[in-house]
Amino acid sequence: MKKNPKVSIIIPVYNGKDYMKEAIDSALSQTYKNIEILVINDGSTDNGATKRIAKSYGNKIRYFEKENGGVSTALNLAIKNMTGDYFSWLSHDDRYYKNKIESQIEYLKKYDENTIIYTDYDLMDENSNVFAKSIKDHEELTKKPEYALLRGAINGITLLIPRKAFEDCGNFREDLRCTQDYELWKRMMKKYKFVHQPEILGTTRLHKNQTGNTSPYVLKENNDLWMNIIEDISDEDKTRLDNSIYLYYYNMREFIKTTNFDKILDFLDNKVNNLEKQIKKDAKKVLVSVVIPYYNNKLEIQRAINSVLKQTHKLIEIIIVDDGSNERLEQNKIKNKSIKLYRFEKNKGVSAARNYGIEKAKGDYIAFLDADDEFMPQKIENQLIYMLKTNTKFSYTSYMRCNYNEVKINCDCENINIKNKCISNCDIATPTVMLEKRLLEKYNIKYKEKIHYGEDVIFYLEIFKYTNPIILNEYLTKVYVDINSAFNNKMKQIEGTKNILTYLFNDEDYNMQIVEISKLCYEFYKMLNFHDDDNQKNSNEKLQQINGTLLIEQSKLKKYLNTLHTKGLKYCIIRVFKKIIGK
Repeated sequence: MKKNPKVSIIIPVYNGKDYMKEAIDSALSQTYKNIEILVINDGSTDNGATKRIAKSYGNKIRYFEKENGGVSTALNLAIKNMTGDYFSWLSHDDRYYKNKIESQIEYLKKYDENTIIYTDYDLMDENSNVFAKSIKDHEELTKKPEYALLRGAINGITLLIPRKAFEDCGNFREDLRCTQDYELWKRMMKKYKFVHQPEILGTTRLHKNQTGNTSPYVLKENNDLWMNIIEDISDEDKTRLDNSIYLYYYNMREFIKTTNFDKILDFLDNKVNNLEKQIKKDAKKVLVSVVIPYYNNKLEIQRAINSVLKQTHKLIEIIIVDDGSNERLEQNKIKNKSIKLYRFEKNKGVSAARNYGIEKAKGDYIAFLDADDEFMPQKIENQLIYMLKTNTKFSYTSYMRCNYNEVKINCDCENINIKNKCISNCDIATPTVMLEKRLLEKYNIKYKEKIHYGEDVIFYLEIFKYTNPIILNEYLTKVYVDINSAFNNKMKQIEGTKNILTYLFNDEDYNMQIVEISKLCYEFYKMLNFHDDDNQKNSNEKLQQINGTLLIEQSKLKKYLNTLHTKGLKYCIIRVFKKIIGK
């Protein structure tokens, strides 16, 4: 970008006596001085009022008159006559803030010449009172620049467009009265990068006389426009934007529901419904392997097996891995051919049993079930369809925790980073998990067999390096707990947390997740203090029996602690290390 480029502020106006002066004054008050202001009178019929106001500014503005032809014709006339390097549109009923142009020119320095900038904005009423802010999701718009169009994030008055873009892409279509702006942005997006600047630099007015409220062309033009925008994207890009074609159309439908564009909404309803029917049809052909580790609980495993056999999804194999039980299960007594039984001669632990079950599984997807838990009848069908809809490789669900009564555990994490939550406070119950087997094979992911507590969290964190997890907020599993469950056993929780911390501090992908590891350290510190404060000899003896240390170099520990700014938290973490390694 050349130094100090000239910016042309374009103000098209039709019968603008009520608000035009505010617009012109806001343009004249810009802190960036290399500007020109073009006012285009599009055949106003207010007895010369618009012309008199414009003429009162003399040579401070450049004034043009034309027969009424719509805002497109006025903008195109301005483009033809502008002398600036950049085009900035200001509707006659809106206002710029003083730093609008200066701030955008400065922001533009980060990008090349094929860049178009747009910003957030305020909303004001007929009396010029600002009543709301329109702030867009900057992170989303940066990752998915197409959302500038697909989520209607662009307000024309916030744009700064290089003049060259009109030469490359053409001007506004003069046959359109309501959608000429987005139709042009769509063309420009094929050659220019639209960049969101997260700053409010102007205010747009809402009032009853706006074209969107008065024009008979609004519905037809918008239905045509949005059909074109939605379908002019390849299937590959639809998947990139929303993870699956189904989600692309589903999310578009949710957005269009906020409008009154009836025909495009009908189109999207039909599209989503047809895709859903096809996905449900395809799901019936997918084999799901359910892996059940078993150790000495014959009565309970029968309940687990029965819950799988009652599934509404029928293409299932059940893989039972007997982990050296005294209470043996016999294959010849199992009548259902979909059940396969494997046996270890010696007890190896649940991680080894699950790994062996994964190895033997023939299904495209794997679900896990503990021998003392059970699935609800629709569990596998609902979860599989959800994964196919969203094109995801790992999912888990909410569940019911059962002891003396049933407690619903809601795992929904809306607006929360699931990976981070898994580090600091993992709420994933293994029997709620379903994943794609190819993911494990591709990256050679297995349960760590030498770890007996916390191994499930470490397994999930390994998976999350390669894929994003999703949650299905349905209660599809019953997880039974008793006095021996880790949920009720503080010593098991302490050892499990120690194992997770050891993994986190020694893993290059996670060891600088400062905030989340700090939260987990703090929870661990409270667990240890629980035993100290109780001053129970038996508990302290068990604590001393927790074998192993945190295998972390002192240099790593020092580097980590130096990133913390809270003295109390730093003290807490140091105490955690001393407690674990016995110093």
